[in-house]
Amino acid sequence: MNASSNILTKIKDFVLPSQGSLGIDIGTTSIKVVEINREAGEFVLRNYGILENFGHLERENAILQDSSLKIMEDATASLLKKVLEKMKVKTRQAVFSLPVFSSFTTIMDLPKLSSKEINQTIPYQARQYIPIPLSEVMLDWQVLTPLAQSFSERTEVLLMAIPSDVINRYSRIAQLAGVYLKAMELESLSLARSVVNDDLTTLVIDVGSRASTFSVVDKRELRMSYSIDTAGNDFTVSVSRGLNLSPLAAEELKRNRGLMVSSDQKYLPALIIPYLDAIINEAKKIMTSYYNQTSREIKRIILSGGGVLPYGIKDYFQKEFNLETQIANPFSKIKYDPTIYPIIQKSGASFSIAAGAALKIFS
Repeated sequence: MNASSNILTKIKDFVLPSQGSLGIDIGTTSIKVVEINREAGEFVLRNYGILENFGHLERENAILQDSSLKIMEDATASLLKKVLEKMKVKTRQAVFSLPVFSSFTTIMDLPKLSSKEINQTIPYQARQYIPIPLSEVMLDWQVLTPLAQSFSERTEVLLMAIPSDVINRYSRIAQLAGVYLKAMELESLSLARSVVNDDLTTLVIDVGSRASTFSVVDKRELRMSYSIDTAGNDFTVSVSRGLNLSPLAAEELKRNRGLMVSSDQKYLPALIIPYLDAIINEAKKIMTSYYNQTSREIKRIILSGGGVLPYGIKDYFQKEFNLETQIANPFSKIKYDPTIYPIIQKSGASFSIAAGAALKIFS
């Protein structure tokens, strides 16, 4: 990746193959950590941890961060420190993922340029694409592989801009939590690294608690990324209100039953499906937009995040899209103890971003 000299993509020091890496995903209501080693040329899962804050189901302000780019630094650092202590991590070098809603991303279409010319051109051209002063952001960019012969006479660049305030907040969290911050990157890049292992044009849909993110990955490169507010928490609130349950009871029912139809909870799917349809409709718009821009069709859907875990959601998406649909498996290229396979199978998709961030150090 060609990038401006900042912490967004920088691996500060040479990393020995035997050293470990922490991937840290700070979501709106949870912290997920994956610790990976590289041993004899293979990636090995050494540890993983998750801290979920269910207080947000009853108190609107009980979240770690929100789409206004605010993050509770001291509280988040304290919680992260507790997770790391509980995990008894062996390494302190970490990569943080940054939420898509904290960034501005776009594709720049430039004439055919050399790497040197691109590095000189982008800081000037970026002013046309970024809606806030460049003095308030840090820029990062990736030169993309041409998708077809017709693209080879142009240079396509994925441009990303992160507000400096966001970078500073995450840097402070790392410092307070006692981790050595090696790099930061957008969560969409982490996702692409961990769950897309071939060149198939793929739409990755990451359903979190407060936001759903759509990422088009083509030839293993991020081409488009976009977030909406409809997400897993909306499922829970709808179940809570529709069945007159406490938010915590509704969350448990959602996770355990999902779209399952049973005599005692026959209305459960009807309470969840309208929000799934909102996510699906947004995904279809993105697929159409990508096709109009590139003439390339999405061939596969990968579902990621805690919001896709409830029973039956994968089948529902597959029926609606009539495409190959998978639940993300971020550990497909990482060795792990076979005894934890049931956990990986059930909850592995929740760790997609953290696993991808951890792998960045070795890429």
